[in-house]
Amino acid sequence: MNKIIPSLVIFTGTTASLLIGTNSALAASFNWSYETTEGNIYTGMLEGDVEPDGNTINVTSVFMSQLNGIDLLATPIIRNSAGLLSSMGIVTLNGTTMDLGACQTPDCLSGIFIGNLGFPDSTFFSTSSEFGNDFENFNAGNWNIEEKTIVSVPVPEPSLTLALLGLGLSGLVKISIKKD
Repeated sequence: MNKIIPSLVIFTGTTASLLIGTNSALAASFNWSYETTEGNIYTGMLEGDVEPDGNTINVTSVFMSQLNGIDLLATPIIRNSAGLLSSMGIVTLNGTTMDLGACQTPDCLSGIFIGNLGFPDSTFFSTSSEFGNDFENFNAGNWNIEEKTIVSVPVPEPSLTLALLGLGLSGLVKISIKKD
């Protein structure tokens, strides 16, 4: 018993210090809108992790999109200009950096796109025919986004979670070996 208590104290202290030093992002939901030069108004919601700069959002989903108040098709696939399935879209609150594809299908041929679309010096707002068929230079002044809710649970890095799990298991193994 005398050896178990010090081991538990060390384990608790190590775990607490690791958790205090965790870099985490805050998952948040946002209402967004964009008005095209022709007067079409796109609206919707997006979710993502807010970067420490307080301006950049790593978008994980876009949903409830509408064009002039009419529901659009679901966009379950999120991509950036790299176009890879594992890519993550990026938007900024002030509209300075936009790189997001919210797609209806994995081939990403239909949906809403905000980014350079292969032209590095330009940013475009573009939609496929199923989503209104708009195409124009992106105007940050027409981009509106506001935070809906903040989920106040920190999202720890996966490596930290695995490290803590390993530390806990090694402590239990050490205790059980010493008992025998």
